[in-house]
Amino acid sequence: MVHVKKVEIFGFKSFGFKNTIVDFEPGLVSISGPNGSGKSNILDAITFALGENRAKIMRAPNLRGLMHDVEGAARRGPKMARTSVHFDNLDRKIPVDSDIVTITREMNDKGDNIYYLNKKKVQRSKILDLMEIANAGLNQINNVQQGTVTRISEMTSEEKRIVIEDLIGLSAFDEKKKEAEKQLTDADHKLEIAMAKMGEVKKRIDELEEERNKKLRYDLLERELNRYRAISAATNLKTIQSEKISKDKTLNSLNFEIKHLEEERTDLRKDAAEIRAQKTKFMDEVNAYNKSKSEIETKLSYERRKFDEADSLIKTSTNRLTEINSNLPDHKINLDNLQIQKSFSESHISYFKDKINNLRETEKSFDEKTNTLRIQKTEALRKQSQVITQKHDVDLKIQRLTDKITKTKLGVGEYESGSSLATEKLSSNQEKLDSLLQSLETLDKQKIKLERIVDNHKASISEINLRIKKFTDDKTRSESDIHELSELIDASSKGANKYETKIKFAKGIMHEDYSISKLKHSTQDFGIEGLVYEILSWDKKYERASLAVCSNWIKAVVVKDFESLISLAEFVTDKKLPKLKIIPLESIPEVKIECPKQNGVLGILSDYIKCEQKFLLLKNFLFGNVVLVESRNTAIQLSKSGFKTITISGEYFEAKTTSVTIDNNSKISKLTKIINMSDSVEGLQQMIAALRQTVTKKKNRAKKLDLLIKNYEKRLSLSEVGMSTTINSLSELKTRIDQISNNRKSFESRINQLRRTQERFSRELINRKSHLESLESQIKLVRDNYAEPQMDRIANEITLVNEEIVGQDKKLAPIHSELKQKQSRLAELMAHDTKITAEKKNLQQTCSSMSQEKYHLEVDVRRATKDNETAESELIKLRDDEQKLISTSGTSVEKMSEFDTSLENLNSKERDSTKEITSRERNTDALNRDITDLRQKESKITSLLATFGFDNTIEVFDVESTISALESEQNRIKNSLNAGAPLQYVEISNGYKSSSSKKNMLERERNTIVAFIESVEKDKRQTFLDAFDTVDTQVRDAFSKMTGGSAWLELENEDDIFNSGLNYLIQFPGKPKRESTSISGGEKTLAATVFVLALQKLNPSPFYLFDEVDAHLDAPNTEKLSNIIKERSEGSQFIMVSLKDSVVEKARLIYGVFPKHGVSHVVKYKDKRLLSSLESQQ
Repeated sequence: MVHVKKVEIFGFKSFGFKNTIVDFEPGLVSISGPNGSGKSNILDAITFALGENRAKIMRAPNLRGLMHDVEGAARRGPKMARTSVHFDNLDRKIPVDSDIVTITREMNDKGDNIYYLNKKKVQRSKILDLMEIANAGLNQINNVQQGTVTRISEMTSEEKRIVIEDLIGLSAFDEKKKEAEKQLTDADHKLEIAMAKMGEVKKRIDELEEERNKKLRYDLLERELNRYRAISAATNLKTIQSEKISKDKTLNSLNFEIKHLEEERTDLRKDAAEIRAQKTKFMDEVNAYNKSKSEIETKLSYERRKFDEADSLIKTSTNRLTEINSNLPDHKINLDNLQIQKSFSESHISYFKDKINNLRETEKSFDEKTNTLRIQKTEALRKQSQVITQKHDVDLKIQRLTDKITKTKLGVGEYESGSSLATEKLSSNQEKLDSLLQSLETLDKQKIKLERIVDNHKASISEINLRIKKFTDDKTRSESDIHELSELIDASSKGANKYETKIKFAKGIMHEDYSISKLKHSTQDFGIEGLVYEILSWDKKYERASLAVCSNWIKAVVVKDFESLISLAEFVTDKKLPKLKIIPLESIPEVKIECPKQNGVLGILSDYIKCEQKFLLLKNFLFGNVVLVESRNTAIQLSKSGFKTITISGEYFEAKTTSVTIDNNSKISKLTKIINMSDSVEGLQQMIAALRQTVTKKKNRAKKLDLLIKNYEKRLSLSEVGMSTTINSLSELKTRIDQISNNRKSFESRINQLRRTQERFSRELINRKSHLESLESQIKLVRDNYAEPQMDRIANEITLVNEEIVGQDKKLAPIHSELKQKQSRLAELMAHDTKITAEKKNLQQTCSSMSQEKYHLEVDVRRATKDNETAESELIKLRDDEQKLISTSGTSVEKMSEFDTSLENLNSKERDSTKEITSRERNTDALNRDITDLRQKESKITSLLATFGFDNTIEVFDVESTISALESEQNRIKNSLNAGAPLQYVEISNGYKSSSSKKNMLERERNTIVAFIESVEKDKRQTFLDAFDTVDTQVRDAFSKMTGGSAWLELENEDDIFNSGLNYLIQFPGKPKRESTSISGGEKTLAATVFVLALQKLNPSPFYLFDEVDAHLDAPNTEKLSNIIKERSEGSQFIMVSLKDSVVEKARLIYGVFPKHGVSHVVKYKDKRLLSSLESQQ
């Protein structure tokens, strides 16, 4: 359920420039506080946010007066008022796709307003529309302000009615009615204009019979000429067909060759793909071989090293054992000799040490300078090494870039070749497509021509069938008339003694006065169907009504068509017969109205008239727009609504009661309809003679009709044959168009594919060329960054340092030589001494450890021998595996070469096949163009034959002389031909039909508008009555609950609801019934509150704002009101400002408002007793 979830207030009225948040819940929410605390300003904040622009509603002089101004100049920053209302929208009653809908309104100190919907700026109208859709728009019923109850209690009866009308939106009905009445006025005006136009009958009718016959003869000659011209065209067609057959055979042969070559090319591509797959597979095997070989070589290296180590250990250990065994006895003898030698060497060592110290001091000075030079040399050598390394890296980069350039150039060549081939194919296919489109355009034109010819044939066949039917009907009717008249003549000739009987019989047959009878005897070929009173009939009950309506048309003559009307009118004028009304059947407009649904209406009068099926239009024309009713009052009422009406008694009322016709005793019988034809036998004989003359004319007319029927049947046969031939040609043409359309789609698809391929080649070509330029620039950049002079400079530096070192070495050489000699001698002595000491010690240690070493050596020899044998067997196995791999790798290079050779051969063959296919396709294109030209010529001749109603099987012979003769006769007729005569007749007939149809349409439109206005008024009345019943029920229920008394609503004038008011009647317990405006002040408040609650039920809102509506109620009534509001809060949210305990106790959520330093503060209470204590403290 939509409800207010939260309200935020900033700078609005008594709320300061600090955001105040008030949370709400569904149900009853109570806001209380002392007077002047600002509690009502919370409701005003909601009203302000939802778009209210009337400052008085929010109790302010103007909108800028709503801005908080207590803080005054102390406020820093811009002054503004802002309120936000957050709605719970889980049920999406507000048409916004969000669970929470936030509406915010900001007003600056200049009075400018900005609205936001979910933080997005919107117009005020958007907010109002959303609230209206959710039925949450604020009005005096769901936003009950202070004083609203008092205003409602003082409402007049009309104002109470208007409140209900506004709530249920009756103004929409008034707008519909006003618009419909405007349309009705327009419709009446248009109807008057249409009736005036129908009254303007064209007076000038030319004599068309002779001109029509000439036109028919001219058309017959045209068809004969077309037939002979078709025979001439058929000769040319045979030559073209022979040439086309020859070219078709050649084309089929080329297509077969192309198909064979394409199959060969497909096989070549398949073979190439298979070889590529084999090559790829073989490459994978070669890679696997290299991997296996590398693994074997690694193992061989490891085992070989292992074998060598073991073998070396065996030899070393064996030699050592031999040496130990031979030297161990001699070591003990040598120990004594070494002691003597040590004493002698120590004296010599002391002498040489003194000499060497002096030489070292001299050498040290030279060494310091030499070391400095060597450091310089070392640094130069390091730089030289870096440059050499850099040069090596540069050479590697240049080599890699060069390889990439070569590969990229190959790719560019391939893509250029592919792009060129794609361009050639695209051009070829585009030429084929253009040729197809030209053929398709030509065929479409031929199709339109053939369809037009078929339509012409259909129209001709339809017209001929109509004429055959008309002449056949005329012939049948003439034969029937001849038979009847012959019987009448025989019966009339039997004797004068039966004169009276025969005259009555004749009158019964003729049904007309003397002048009309004379007309029928002389002009039976005018298509007369009869008189109106002969054609139509009715029950005796409806005779007066029927005669009153059609009294002016009862003796009118009914003819078949407008042509008959013209002929008959001319005949009447020539014979100077009395005034005569004529009705052509085919020109009668369709007249039919919808019967109004009202008591006393029997239906449309035409429904009670009887006639044959073919005279239904006549019946509706005379009676279809007249409503048959029972009484005069009903007739008058409907007449005012725009209907023509007639009562059973014969009172006829025009629309809008413009005139009334009363027929009390119009009765036409078979005898009173006819004036006595003659008074004597002579008159009877004259009648018989006239009848015989009529019979003769009818027989001649029947013979003419028979000839005309045969002639038209021949024309019908020719037209049907021509149409059949044309339809066959059209079907073949459509098949060809479909085939060409399919081919066009195929070519378009192929062209699009080729374009995409060409675009892909172009893009890739651009990328490759760009990459090639990038690689070349990289090589140039690498070469530029590497400098050869740097290498030369470092070499020179090293040379200079070496020369200085050599000079120092030369100076140091004598000193160094002497020092070296002394040191060498000292070293020898010291070495000899050390050797003696060491040898002595070693001999001592050796003697003690030789046994242990011998033992360990023997163990090592045994272990090494075993490892040697294992390594030797593993080496033998690995060498065997290596030999197997080497034996299988010998053919790899040869096999790769075979793959490349095979692929090159297949590609060469494919290119040759493609050239052959392209060559043959060019030939087929040329043949297709030739065949297309021949087919166009053939199609033109075939279309010409079809136009003439023939096909290519027509027999050919020399027809030039016949054509010349026919053209000569046609030219003679053409000079005196009036081709406009039939057209003038059609224009007159169509104009009359169009005017009649327009009038009928306007009448139907007018009747529809009248019915719509009645339905709008009815719906408006019923809607108000439904709302009135709802409010009345709610008033009775609420007032009974609150007071135990009675209250109800009464309409002042139920027959004229919207020009009167409604009364609100009150009866308190033990008091008399009174009007709500005539009771005391407290009672008025109670009654007005009940009325407001009742009105709320009429159009429930999701939330209601009540501002101290219970202020003037006593405690018992306040308790009852709070019970009702508590009950209704289960379905809607009630936010109520009240100081009454009964409301606070029943509230689901309670807020207290108190002022502090002129600013309102809001406190939420969970314990209702806290509010009472707060109010007592205030």
